[in-house]
Amino acid sequence: MKTIKAKINIMMLFILASGCGFGFFAYKSNQKMELLQHHISQSLTSRDDIKAINPKKRSEFVLKNLKKLKVSLKHDDRRKAVSDIIQAYNSNNIRLFNKRVRGFDKVEKSFFNRAQRSLKKIKNEYQFYIFLAGLFPLMGFFILLYYFNFGILSPLQSLSNRMMEFLLDQYTFRFSTPPNNEIGNLERTFNSLAQRVLNNMDELKALDRAKSEFVSIASHELRTPLTSIKGSLGLLSSQIVGKIDDEAKDLVAVAEQETDRLVRLINDMLDIAKIESRSLTLKKDWSSLKRLVKQTAQGLQGFASAAQVHIQIVEPLREIEVFMDADRIQQIITNLVSNAIKYSPENGSVTIEYNIVDEEKIVISIIDQGQGISEENQALIFEKFRQATDSSTHLVKGTGLGLAISKALVEEHNGSIGVNSTPGQGSNFYFTLSEWRYFSGKLELNDNKKAAS
Repeated sequence: MKTIKAKINIMMLFILASGCGFGFFAYKSNQKMELLQHHISQSLTSRDDIKAINPKKRSEFVLKNLKKLKVSLKHDDRRKAVSDIIQAYNSNNIRLFNKRVRGFDKVEKSFFNRAQRSLKKIKNEYQFYIFLAGLFPLMGFFILLYYFNFGILSPLQSLSNRMMEFLLDQYTFRFSTPPNNEIGNLERTFNSLAQRVLNNMDELKALDRAKSEFVSIASHELRTPLTSIKGSLGLLSSQIVGKIDDEAKDLVAVAEQETDRLVRLINDMLDIAKIESRSLTLKKDWSSLKRLVKQTAQGLQGFASAAQVHIQIVEPLREIEVFMDADRIQQIITNLVSNAIKYSPENGSVTIEYNIVDEEKIVISIIDQGQGISEENQALIFEKFRQATDSSTHLVKGTGLGLAISKALVEEHNGSIGVNSTPGQGSNFYFTLSEWRYFSGKLELNDNKKAAS
């Protein structure tokens, strides 16, 4: 297995070896060039020195220099030519000396021409090695850069994109065969973890489906005996089957209240099961928001009176119609208003307000004068079975499903839900709806909305 580390080490070694190798050859060529230049310079100097010798005047100094010159020369023909000059100089034969000097000059000219050609060749060789000493490391560097980009960064970017898709619940990619290197090992590890997560998700989905089916079946099965129990309690409290004393009547009233609460819990659980199984269907139509809000407020008036809380409605001047499932929107408003009543102090008020935000949506707000909700609880209250509680807040019993159901129903209408609250200053629960129009009795449409077909 050629790992990425091994490949990078090989390329780095190639860059280093090629640079050092051709650099060494260039260095050796430079040494040859300097030596040859020295011989050429020596040749020119020796020719001038020998031409300057006076053969008529014999000198030991001149003879000594000639012998030193002979020893320093590296070529046999040149040494022989100098040796002939020494012999003629010692013989005091001027004619022979001059002839030998001309012979030496001829040999040196031949050597000079040869040396110049060799010098030119060595210079070209030196430049060639210098070029290769720069070219091969540069090529190696670009090869390393290319491999680093396409062999390391691109696979890592691809793996990073796949991880991000996995985090965003996009499981459409197929597991490919990873390369046999470090990135491949990383990809294999991710594939194994992803496969394990997918397997667990399949198991969780199967368990979730089984749970939803169980909740649905159990809820339906519970409804039948609860209906009978509620009917029997109604007969007892109305004293149709016979008179009962006050103490028994109070117990029957408590049983009726708890039965009603149990029915609401079963209905909430059924709604949650439908939402989670994506089997909840909305029956949308154009409906008057004003009429819906008033009906909801009237339905909660008894509960508000018992809690000594006043309900008030603030609405725009022109009537609005919304394309919605009226029953589900009424369920949302009922959940939010009943929660506001539960948390409101005695003699407090709950305000239902709806306004046009822009051409694309309206906002419906339920404002109370309760103790408010802490920032930590604001992030939790829309989860299932979660309620905001503290020691100073009076809380009527609830299921903890109302806000979770409301959130899901609002999102099914392509809206959003939220809360603005400060502890000690009350709360403002709001949600938005997007498909709306003005209604004046003649189905007058908003300029930016299409009439219902």
